[in-house]
Amino acid sequence: MKQYILCLGLIVTLFACKDKKATIKAGEITTVADFIAFYPETALPYMIADTMLARKPNTTLALDVSTIQKFMPDSVWKKDFGKNASPKFYALGRAKEKEKESYLFTEVTAGNKRIAYLACFSNDNKFLKAMPLLKTGFERYISAYGMLDSKFQISTYRETKKSAEEILFKRNIYFYDRNGDNFTLIVTEPNEDIIEDVLNPIDTMAATHKFSGDYVEDAKNFVSIRDGKNPSEMVFFVHFEKNDGKCNGELKGSARFISPTTAQFVKSDNPCSLEFTFTTSGNKVTMKENGRCGTYRDIQCFFNGSYSKKKASKPKK
Repeated sequence: MKQYILCLGLIVTLFACKDKKATIKAGEITTVADFIAFYPETALPYMIADTMLARKPNTTLALDVSTIQKFMPDSVWKKDFGKNASPKFYALGRAKEKEKESYLFTEVTAGNKRIAYLACFSNDNKFLKAMPLLKTGFERYISAYGMLDSKFQISTYRETKKSAEEILFKRNIYFYDRNGDNFTLIVTEPNEDIIEDVLNPIDTMAATHKFSGDYVEDAKNFVSIRDGKNPSEMVFFVHFEKNDGKCNGELKGSARFISPTTAQFVKSDNPCSLEFTFTTSGNKVTMKENGRCGTYRDIQCFFNGSYSKKKASKPKK
């Protein structure tokens, strides 16, 4: 009996040793599965605050740039840090939606600039998309955080100080849209009557298509159009504030051209539907709400209106 217990103990010890050896080190990463497994698993909701990025990074979770470039495109961070920067990378954590996507949190640092990125990988470990979740060292603000909750909704939040008595805040909520292969903005919550600048989430995207550009009524009522994945698609961002702030709406998505001058936004899992009609010259767009888009606007207003194209500013010499 003692011999049996001894053998059983040896077997358990062997399996325990095997589990310890299963821990992957940065230098041992050869496949995308290894890369994902290197990130420590975290429970949701998982929040990264600006105070967290201010701490000294965990060097045991450092990744060299050559490893990162194998599994994530360098365009993810170069548009923030610049082409000539030499940032350092640290794995923060990972979470997985059952039988769906994996989400990786990565801290990237260069000098006093630090960004936490959220990258999405498919169930078969293919890179899909990445977005900055939190930035420090770029703009001044009181506090900020980024978060992935248990419903796999992504929140970004920041507070800035306008005066001794006025605090501005902006919270956006996104989710990864499998159909559009993008992080889609579903809710934005600024404090009313204080926010002066509207953040355009697609402002830096390519705008080479004939109809790409900004169509404006004024600073708080505009439609931004950017290039889609192909010439038959376009990415849009709509923001409006009417009736002295009593009628607000905001929506970001992807629309498909159903004719040379008309694009349509429809989703199988959402009743909201929009139609964008451009003049042949491309200097004006008329937007019409064909479906119920109440999730993205106040009750007594609609995504309707005509907007004139803003002339692109010439680069300074």
